[in-house]
Amino acid sequence: MKRRYAYNENDNYSLLKIDESFFRGYACFLKLQNIEKPLIVYNEKEYICIKDNNYEWIEVYPDGGNYAITIMYDDKGNFIEWYFDIARSIGVENGIPYEDDLYLDLIITPNGEKIVIDEDELLAAKTKGYITEDDVDTAYKVLRELDEKYVNNFEELVKLTNYLLCKFKSDEKNKEKL
Repeated sequence: MKRRYAYNENDNYSLLKIDESFFRGYACFLKLQNIEKPLIVYNEKEYICIKDNNYEWIEVYPDGGNYAITIMYDDKGNFIEWYFDIARSIGVENGIPYEDDLYLDLIITPNGEKIVIDEDELLAAKTKGYITEDDVDTAYKVLRELDEKYVNNFEELVKLTNYLLCKFKSDEKNKEKL
């Protein structure tokens, strides 16, 4: 299993602790800079660029959750996708959120389509002894929970996304005024 920390390797990073009735946890906003080569991935449907200079990401780490969400925008502010990393656990270390990745991932497209990826990585990790059978069960349980919470209630995901984007953009404008 690999531990992945919130991406905080540039000056265009901010972290908020959110404590609202509809979401409690951490959210990080970053504007990607100094990307040497665009990251183009295949999402089981098409090739898309998810990482390049001036792209914006919001990484979301819910308290008590077993997943992290990366909300991705291109350099023109166009929404790309929601990317869910299913995790054994979410936490904070030295002030930086992290996830203990369980390999299985979920993408939700802008039109609400669900794409499950990396099942092969999940099963290979179990075969190699990196994770346990309980971890595999947890990964699929969390996937079912995400179906219920966001795929079947797509408007809740849109609401959370809009809230976080507005929160970060208003904080960004307030910083510019100082």
